[in-house]
Order: sequence, then C-alpha cells, then structure tokens
Amino acid sequence: MTMKKREFAFFWGCQIPARFPFMEKSTRLVLDRLDVRYRDLDGFTCCPEKTLAKNMDSDLWKVMAARNIAVADKEGLDLLTACNGCYSTFKTVSSDIRTYPKTFKMVNEKLKPLNMEIGVNKYNIKHLVELFHDDIGLSMLKKELKQSMEGMKIAVHGGCHLTKPSKAIHFDNVQRPVKYDNLIEVLGATSVDYDTKTLCCGGSLDRVDQKEMATDMARAKLRELKTLKIDAISTTCPECFRVFDTTQLLLNKAGDDFHIPVFTYPELLALGMGVEPEELGLENHRTACGPFIEKLNRINERKANVGA
Repeated sequence: MTMKKREFAFFWGCQIPARFPFMEKSTRLVLDRLDVRYRDLDGFTCCPEKTLAKNMDSDLWKVMAARNIAVADKEGLDLLTACNGCYSTFKTVSSDIRTYPKTFKMVNEKLKPLNMEIGVNKYNIKHLVELFHDDIGLSMLKKELKQSMEGMKIAVHGGCHLTKPSKAIHFDNVQRPVKYDNLIEVLGATSVDYDTKTLCCGGSLDRVDQKEMATDMARAKLRELKTLKIDAISTTCPECFRVFDTTQLLLNKAGDDFHIPVFTYPELLALGMGVEPEELGLENHRTACGPFIEKLNRINERKANVGA
C-alpha cells in the first residue's frame, strides 16, 4: 500500500524515544509493512506540552510549536505524530495561526531570525489514529492481518488530547468518538463501551503536584474495566500509557488487584500482522502482557485447527 506519494515527517516527541522505545519499534514496523513513507528530521524540539509551558508563556509556547511545524514544512512534508499531547499542541497552534492574523504575524516575526517561516495553508498535521483510519482505511488494514483477536474484549482509552480542543481537532466526534473503536474491531476484537471512557487518565494532574487526585482518576477507570472483564486497554498516548501501565502496580501495593495489559494500537496491529511479541519488546511493559498473548495464541490455534 502506498500513500499516493505522500511523505510525512514523523514527530516522535519527548516520551516515546526516551522512555518507551518499544512504542517506536511497533510504530516503525507497522508503517513499514503498510508502505507509509516517513522521515526523521533533524531540528525538532519538545512540542512543547501544554500543562506547564503554555501557562508560563503562551506566546513562547506558540512560537516553539510553530518552529517544529516549520521544520517539516521547509522540507515540504506533512507532520505525523503518535503522541496525543504533541498532536493537540500542533493542531491548536496551527488553528490559531490560521484564524488570527495577529498570531500569524507574531509567530513569523519570531521565526524570521532563524530563517524560518510558517505558511497558512501549506502544511498538514496528522495523528497516527487518523492516518490508520482515514488515510489507510479499515479494508486495507484488514488485508494485512494474519491473526484474529476474535472473542477478545479491548477497552479504548483515546485520551483527552486526541479529540480536544474540538475547535482545532475535527477528525472524530469529541463526545462520542468512534474511529479508534473501529480500528480495534477491524482486528476482530470487541471494543467495549464503558461509562468512564472519556475520563482523563489523570496524567496532567500528576505533573502539577496533584498526585492523589491523579491516582483516583486512574483507579476509577481501572475498577470499572475490571468489572467488565476486559482483556486489555489500548491507548496511543505515551502519557496515558505510562499512567495505566505503571499505576496498576502502585495501586496493587495499596491493596487493589489490577492485572490489565496496556497496548498501543501499533502494538496490537503488529500482533495482528503476525509479528512475534518478543520482537515488539512487550516484556518492557510494567503490567504483564503474557495472559493476553496466551489467549491470542489459543484463539488462532483453534481457528487453524477448525480450518485444517
């Protein structure tokens, strides 16, 4: 599959390459198998994230984000990212640049000494979920699958910044998003609906010294999902991944009993494509993935025996 000669500059952000190299591995594997053309560019910095940087200096936050967009734009490439926070930052700043002439002028005045500029309509920004669903498409993904997750129950946690702010991000319904669910179900699994689906993971509160409240938010979602007997949680946001993968261990020490594997979508897609778990580095997850892999193997062994 070829993306109609389109090419992307992949913006990995800070967390994925520094803390979760297995996320990068699975993403590269599936993009290469899908023949998506992308490049790693020199010159990218932190997006920067909203919680601290934007509140400290909103104009500086916009200029830093615009400079990253300009790095890709200078090469004539659209920007692709797997990080929800980076995506929301870039889409928000891009919307402001396109909407407010004052912001457009301010940003380009700051970029001029760097011999850089940002246009109004030249560039595009994509999230990995958006790319898989809207550009590649469900039928093309299905053709690449070698294993089925039929009978497995997976809970999507899209995260706050995948669809918000809605004034800047328009690729799915902000109140009832469905595209991530569609991507899960093309794997053969059931995407489980649940009450706390759009509840924040609490990660942003953790960064502003509200640890107890952040933990309570994660616990609320995990407790509901435990009652639904799901097989896994899926998220694409590295911060949400960190929260759910690590917080389970901390909560278990305090008396809870959570053992819900957490996967990014590229990891699930890679497993569906037949990539071995060892190649994906799943042993680096803090919450064990073994039970999920064992069930996946049983499902596909049974299907193979029926078809034999």
